[in-house]
Amino acid sequence: MSHFRPTLPPVRYHILLYVIAVAGVLIAGCGGDDDDSSGSDYKLRTTAFKSNAVREPGESGTRKVHACDLLRFAQLTASANDSLDLSICEWDGRGRHFKLFVDTAPKAQLRYYNLLAEQHEYYNADPELKARQIKGVGEDSAYGGAGAWWTRGRNQLVVYDHGKILKVRVNVDGWSDGRARAAAIRIGKRAVRETRS
Repeated sequence: MSHFRPTLPPVRYHILLYVIAVAGVLIAGCGGDDDDSSGSDYKLRTTAFKSNAVREPGESGTRKVHACDLLRFAQLTASANDSLDLSICEWDGRGRHFKLFVDTAPKAQLRYYNLLAEQHEYYNADPELKARQIKGVGEDSAYGGAGAWWTRGRNQLVVYDHGKILKVRVNVDGWSDGRARAAAIRIGKRAVRETRS
């Protein structure tokens, strides 16, 4: 009884050998070690690694900013709440409430970007909580595309400027979103100017 042994046709056999040979060359060319003992310039960085301010750990308690010293509101009573890297001031009167947070803790620009990214991620479909970016208030070169953003459901403006995060809340009876936002922008600009001086 003869045994039939199937063989690959010659064309397929040559293609298979070609694929194996090419794969061997590619694997050999992918090299292993990260050191540059071979003397090849291929593995060298083209630019030196430079850290930036966002990566720096920073140090707490280096800035003393008091929110109540930055702004004055006629006929409103101010109350302060200060801690190591956070100063909060609230101004209250009949039907009017203004609040300013000044956050000087380290990595402010990264934290500002994270706040904005989270707002976009969780609330972008909600018109009341959607972050609406505003230029010309804070440092517009900050990560995120603008130096400030407004959330109408909270009546809150969040501003980044030179290592600080400022939050302004405006609640006045009878004010529209547009009027509250315009007031928050004016307050934010004034607070930014004061913290820079």
